[in-house]
Amino acid sequence: MPDVLANGIRIYYEERGAGPAMVWAHGLGETWHGWDGVMTFFQDRYRVIAYDARGHGCSEIPDRPEAYSQDIMVQDMRGLMDALGITQAIVGGHSMGANVALNFAFQYPERCLGLIPVGIGSGSSDPQWWQEFWGKLADLAERQGTAAYLEEMKKIPAWDSAFTHPQIGKQITQTELDNSPKAIACTIRGVQKGRPSIFQLQPRLEKLPVETLVVRSEGDTPVVECSRFMAEHIPKATLEIIPAKSHWTFTEAPERFLQVVNQFVTRLTAGKPAS
Repeated sequence: MPDVLANGIRIYYEERGAGPAMVWAHGLGETWHGWDGVMTFFQDRYRVIAYDARGHGCSEIPDRPEAYSQDIMVQDMRGLMDALGITQAIVGGHSMGANVALNFAFQYPERCLGLIPVGIGSGSSDPQWWQEFWGKLADLAERQGTAAYLEEMKKIPAWDSAFTHPQIGKQITQTELDNSPKAIACTIRGVQKGRPSIFQLQPRLEKLPVETLVVRSEGDTPVVECSRFMAEHIPKATLEIIPAKSHWTFTEAPERFLQVVNQFVTRLTAGKPAS
């Protein structure tokens, strides 16, 4: 299995193709495999990398709660790119991974050819409610296991829509169940509960020089205002709303997702050498 030592831990990754680099980060409880269709689509023109976040999938699972934070995950992404010799990439992510990609762009804009945050900002609107919800999810995962945490997640319609979807529900559910419940709890407490809301980031958004494509499903209500806010305040941002109900935009509506991403990255990489 391919892995590298990045930021002090072993990170598992998959890589396909050659050309300008694309690096994709996944959401809470997911793995690199969610990006499999994206990798297949772009591998004939791009060097496409997707990886398992710390505590997820085949990557190392630190057992210390303090080993999990959004900034630590940003440094994991930087370490992965360094280890693979990638100086600049189109950086994308979903949900938790979208926040990691955004904050990577804040810290290392010179290393970002483009930014693609998908389904970003859960917890930004009504933060007090979300803080309590995240806390409940973490406690359930730690005390009762991943299945109990998943049942609580289903109270969010855009998440329940994915878990119960006849085509994608089984795949997403199984991926979530295969992850370590302790690591999920640590990730929620250290990342989701510890990060600022999108709305608190307005000064940084307004100074971000990176070309950005913000993507969301039309039915992903927890990220509606966050996505709009980002698109309004990042100088070089556009917002793409895809006809889909769930939080997993790229899995539920892959053809439309790939179409809009392809248009964006083709423009960015015209004449660009491999990274």
